[in-house]
Amino acid sequence: MVSKSPNKQRKAAANASLHNKRKRLRARCLDPVYSGVRNVTVRVGDEVEVRRGDFGHPNSQKGEKGKRHGEARGKSGLRAKVAGIDSKTGSIFIEGLVHSKADGKDEGIPVHCSNVVVVKIDDSDPIRLKKLQSRNGGDNE
Repeated sequence: MVSKSPNKQRKAAANASLHNKRKRLRARCLDPVYSGVRNVTVRVGDEVEVRRGDFGHPNSQKGEKGKRHGEARGKSGLRAKVAGIDSKTGSIFIEGLVHSKADGKDEGIPVHCSNVVVVKIDDSDPIRLKKLQSRNGGDNE
């Protein structure tokens, strides 16, 4: 039985094995092909849209600055493919969502998967598509 205690919930999530942490990286699915599926595990290649955070809501007034490095928060609803996933920290990296380091190199900004929605599912894995079709309510293409 799973405990109701928040302390034990956090401890179980922190001490979970990597393959279990990977399965917890889920986001809402807004793909029209799979309208019956509420959420999916985020994978590299899925197209996502940032809905929350600095890159989901731009400032309404042009004089305000964002939290990160005092830059403007102008990437409203950034829509791009997932470039990488970090199961250990529970974050994903999105193409085009980078900031420059002190040595001039670009580094990806981690985004929690609860702040994004999956807009288009990557169709390169037939086993994944078959599972999603069965969750969607049968074989309707």
